[in-house]
Parts: sequence; structure tokens; C-alpha cells
Amino acid sequence: MSAVTLHDLNQRYVRLTDRCRSQWTFYQLLQGLFKHLRSEPCPVELDFPAIFGRLREVGVELGHSETARTEKSIAALNTLLDKQAKQLVEVDCVISPSLLRRFFDRLRNQDEKVLMAIIKFYLDASPGDEDRLDKLDLLFTRIAEIPRNDGGSFAREKHEIERLVTPLLQQRQNLTSAPDSEVDILLHAIAELKTEVLACRGFNELVQGGSLDRFRTLKRRLGDTLLHPRLLPSLLETTVAIKNRFRELWEDEESQIMDDTNRVMELKRQLASHPELVNLELREALETFDLAHRKFDQARQDENLRREDIMELRRTLNLILDQFDTTHAPVTVTVPLTFSESLGTAEAPEAVEAGADGGEPMAHQIETNLPVDPLLSEYLSKIVFALELVGRDKEPAEAVRAKELATLRLEPWEVAAARRVMEGQSREGALAGERDRLLLHAAALRVRLDEEAREIDRLQRRGSERLGDLLERATQSLQRAAEVERRFQWFIDDALYRGDTEQLEPLYRSRFRLLRAYSGLWLIHNERGGTSPF
Repeated sequence: MSAVTLHDLNQRYVRLTDRCRSQWTFYQLLQGLFKHLRSEPCPVELDFPAIFGRLREVGVELGHSETARTEKSIAALNTLLDKQAKQLVEVDCVISPSLLRRFFDRLRNQDEKVLMAIIKFYLDASPGDEDRLDKLDLLFTRIAEIPRNDGGSFAREKHEIERLVTPLLQQRQNLTSAPDSEVDILLHAIAELKTEVLACRGFNELVQGGSLDRFRTLKRRLGDTLLHPRLLPSLLETTVAIKNRFRELWEDEESQIMDDTNRVMELKRQLASHPELVNLELREALETFDLAHRKFDQARQDENLRREDIMELRRTLNLILDQFDTTHAPVTVTVPLTFSESLGTAEAPEAVEAGADGGEPMAHQIETNLPVDPLLSEYLSKIVFALELVGRDKEPAEAVRAKELATLRLEPWEVAAARRVMEGQSREGALAGERDRLLLHAAALRVRLDEEAREIDRLQRRGSERLGDLLERATQSLQRAAEVERRFQWFIDDALYRGDTEQLEPLYRSRFRLLRAYSGLWLIHNERGGTSPF
């Protein structure tokens, strides 16, 4: 046999082993996907150990002179892999792109070699249908980004993306040819869409502006041209940039949606005690909200939240909240004229403000029993609202573990103090009453300090223009924290003087937790250039 023929056989063997590896990797993907996301066994069983054994035998044959036998063995293995590829593609047809995305979202470490092997399988399977192109787009995007610890990602440099994807695309260059003039036009359109998306300052502007839809439509219309060696790196770079921008803006919107959802849920609780205030328009709006909220929650649990679900929930929230004065929500709700006119009474607004159990409303309780504090009113309201959701039948030690209250990370004695203040059992000016108010104030301030520290760090990473305003606000929080810490020391000294040792541990623990939040915010505030509070 000539040297050229021997070289050809070696090349065919290398391609054969590479193809076998990509099929085996894809088979492993299917097994994991069906097990963890569909809770069922993979519908196809393949004997890869036997195939690997045959590959080793062919490798040994390459060193012998019987080339005809070697060529026949390689051809037989290729035929077997063709048959297996057909089986794997049939199974892949029942896997949606969103399910594949969910699987990779759950993986903490995504091996670049694994991603490339799966991409090779899809490329070998002639990705002509829309779903397979979407899956390739998803996988190529994973290669083009570097995950961050906070769940976001960095986009690789364009030359680095080209280095990774070009070898994968070489076998398909003949199928993705396009005139250079057309490619230049497409590259310009991609750059314009990227600029338009990055200029969006809010989530609603991003999803309603049309740039996301145009980018998705562009990729769909490209078809196989998506894999053009000049186009794909630019598409991937833009996809990662858009994905990161979407995530950044969604973080802000998600927080607001959660707050507005809690307000509407509280409104529903209040109106349950006063059905006479609910006319047909409001009832339909609340029913629409219930449907949108259930769909939104289910999509979040399934890790398949779509922007359509987000926008529908936002629409229903706005429909309800626009008709109410939510300046102090969720603590108080004011009925607008449109809903009270049909009652023919001026008593309606006061009726709605009553608590869900018919007792004093939360707004009245907190405003009557606690001095007005503009700095902490929002966070005091969060605590009061969460306690109302938990209910008064749970002991403080049990209440702090309830899902409605767990995110605030309160101590049992802080819950007990808040309840006594809300119920008017802590007399203002008395030692016990002032201690309760201190514990409640300190808990609300701690929540604010932790929230501001996280937000400063996030805005710094994004280079947001809002960072300066937040640093100024944090300065006020730090000043208040120093004042509250000094007040803790007074109560501790008093407890030591009077020998009231039962109060020492709660006071010390709440004080140290405040100091930890205080120091955490001070360090990040100082590092980011905030004005010193001293």
C-alpha cells in the first residue's frame, strides 16, 4: 500500500474515533437529562464499551499490512455509527431547546470538551431543523462565555471565540457559504442590534423595544448560515452581551415584581373581609392576576420562565396597583373613587384599611405604636407585613423559620418585640417598651444595611449610574447604625447594673449582628468611594 493510502486510513480512523466520542458524550447527556429532568430512563440503550473494543482492534490493525481488512473494519464501524446516530437523533427530537438549556443551567461546571463533543454530534447530524439550530446556538453560546460566581458570565474575546469554533465549522463550510457583501450587511445589522440592546436602561424598555425579537428573528432566518465562520463569532459575542444585559435588568425588575405581588396579595387579604368593595372590574382583575401569578410561579419552579410570563404578570399587577394608592403599600391601601362610587359611602377607604382579622389595621398599629421614622419605614413595613403573613399563632422561635419571614433573618426575641410593639403592649417611655423598640429598629436597620451592601456591589459590577445615589443613601444608614449601636451599649450597661442577665444574650446578639451588617456595608461603601459618615 502506498504511503498516501496509509495516511488516508489513519485520517479515517481519527475521524471515526472522534465521531464515536461525540456520540458517546451525547448518549451520556441524554441519560442525565432523562434521569434528572424527565424522571424516566433514556429510551435508547447503546453498547459503547463494545464499540470502543472494536476501535482498539482497528487501531492494532493499522500497524499490519492487511490494509483491505482494516478498510473493511473502518467501513463497518462507520455503518454502525450511522445506525446509532439515527437512533440518537430520534430521541433528541423529543428534547426541546428549553429542556436542554435547563439541563446545562443546573450544571455547576461545564466542561468545554464535553460541549464541543455534543456540538460535533449535532453538526454530524446535519442540523437543518429549527430546534437543532436553536440547540447549537445554545451550546455555542456556552462556549463563548465564562461563568461568574454570581450566576452571570463574561464574554470571551472575539478572537478567542474564533479559535474555539473555527475547527468545529470547517466540515460545514461548503454548506454555509454566503457572498461577502451579504455577510458584511449581516455583521452590520448584528452590531446595531447589540448597541440598541445595551442602550436600554430598564427591563420593560428592553423587552418591549423590539430589539430582542429582531435579533431572534434574524438568527431564525439565517438557518444554516448561522454557522458561517465569519458570522458565528459575532453572533455569539452579541448573544452573550444581550444575555448579560437581560439578566442585569431582570434583577431590578424581579425585585419590584416580588414587592408588587406582595402588595396585591395583601390587598386581596384585606378585601376578603370587605367583599362589598369588590366590583366586577376589580374581581376580574384579581382573577387575571391569580392566573398570571400561578403561571409565573410554575415557570420559575420549572426553571423555564419566559419573558411572556413576566410581562403578563407585570401587566396584571399594574392593572390593579394603578387603581390604588400604593405609596405606603403593603401597610395601607386606599380605595380609589372608581371603586367606592358604587357604594355611595364615604366610609369605604377606612373599611379597607382594617386588618384581615377585623382588628386594628397594620398601618394603624405601626403608626400608633411606633414613632415615624422615614429612614426605616420601608423596612419596618416589610417586617410587619411578613409577621402578618406568618400569623400570630406561631411561637417566635417557629415564626423565624417560616418561609415568609426567613429571608429577613430575624431573631426570636426580635419577633416577640415586634409583636408587642404592633399590639400596643410596649409602653413608650418604659424601659421594656424602649428595649422592644430598639430591637425592632435594629432588625429593620440590619435588613437595610445588608440590602444596600448587596446592591452597591451589584451596581458597581454593572457600572450603573445609580451607584452614586445609593452610596449617599448608605451614608445615612451608616450614621444611623452608629447611633443605634451606642443605644445598645446603654441598654447592656443598664442590664448589667440591675443584674438583669436574661436580657444580656438577646441584646448582645442583636448588637453584634448589627455590627456585622454595619461593618460589611462600611467596608464596601468606603471601597467604592462613598462619603465618610463621620
